[in-house]
Amino acid sequence: MSLEENATNRHGSPAHIQLPEQLSSKFIDRFIRLKTTYWNREYAIVLLAIIGVSITSQQFNTYIKYIDFMNQPNKTENFHLYGCLSYNLFGYMIGLIPGGVLATFYPAHNILGICVAISSIGHVIVIMSISYLNSLTLCILQMCIGTTMAVGDLSIDRVWTYWVPLNKQSIRHVPMVMYLVIFEEGYLRDTMDKLHNEHSSYSLTLFIGVIGLAWYVLWLYVINGNYSFGSLNRDFILFGGLNNSRYSFEAYGNSLTRSIVSDIPWKSIWTSKPFLAIVVLYVCDSRLYQSYYYNTDLFSNDVFEWTMRDNTVVLLLLVVVLVELFPEIALPISTTNVRKIWSCSYFGSLGIIFFLEVILGNTIKNNKMCQYLFKEMRHLYNFGFYVNTLDIAPKYASLLSSFLMCIHYYISDILWASVVRPILSFA
Repeated sequence: MSLEENATNRHGSPAHIQLPEQLSSKFIDRFIRLKTTYWNREYAIVLLAIIGVSITSQQFNTYIKYIDFMNQPNKTENFHLYGCLSYNLFGYMIGLIPGGVLATFYPAHNILGICVAISSIGHVIVIMSISYLNSLTLCILQMCIGTTMAVGDLSIDRVWTYWVPLNKQSIRHVPMVMYLVIFEEGYLRDTMDKLHNEHSSYSLTLFIGVIGLAWYVLWLYVINGNYSFGSLNRDFILFGGLNNSRYSFEAYGNSLTRSIVSDIPWKSIWTSKPFLAIVVLYVCDSRLYQSYYYNTDLFSNDVFEWTMRDNTVVLLLLVVVLVELFPEIALPISTTNVRKIWSCSYFGSLGIIFFLEVILGNTIKNNKMCQYLFKEMRHLYNFGFYVNTLDIAPKYASLLSSFLMCIHYYISDILWASVVRPILSFA
């Protein structure tokens, strides 16, 4: 509308009077859009999946705490503790590639639901029969539980890309990033440690297994979508979701082995420049972080760590709200550039910290700002290469994650021990 039209319109109002109403209406519309974006069944499924994976991890942690609690009166080294740790890790490593394949060819929400249920049942059986089984049997059970944990951890990526297609919108990966912040930074671990000190270790450990079974029932309820147990069919009750031609190789009459060979674009994956770049970043990040972690006292100050964790979670929530309410903030910058900025900033800041550590000595221990920089850059780095595994090939997100986890557990350690460390020792 022009100025002349405003002047001649008897029912019109000056522009400066209409503007607040327009802004208010626009702001309300954006709040509604924010609510509809995140307050829906799809995001509820993703968040519930994160809770399920967290439960399986806490089941193992509480089991280790319980074994340690049982060993305390005698103060003797018991094969249960160290054997279970190694067997669980061994089982986890075995389940990486099969987990990625299963989550690719079968509905990932089915796989995740089964894994949490099996892990919970196994956890309850182990706890209730721990006094009757020998050490070897318990460790073999832990190996099976570790394999189940690996499959569940990998299936969550495909659950995410299936239920919430992201279309390269990194800001909407924040629930996954918050999971990394809350889970990896020890919120759940600290809470469970406090509960172990306040309640019976046996009862708490058994309760975590029961919680996993309760989660599975809720998972069936939410995935069904009709919110009525009467409408559940046989496939749903057994597996937690209906098979879909988008997943199932059986729709084409092929065997699983033939589908693995023919349906997965192996050559395209391993010759993809974005994926190869992620592989290099993953190897570098794994070794740099481990070197940094073991050579500093970064995590010794609990008060400082807890404060940063709280601030990071609040900061992430504020960023989400601001970008969703004011998308103009993020529009000028492409998602690719954002991820490059975070990745380069993280590795650049980490390189500077290592140089300062060599030149000045004890920089991290004495400088709170360096500690804060490293911790926050690592959280923001999750907006970089990590979310690329969800966007490069959403259908194969779990498979890509399984490759990266194998690189983390196998190739990275072998490369460091066989190549990098001898070179550094020679120098």
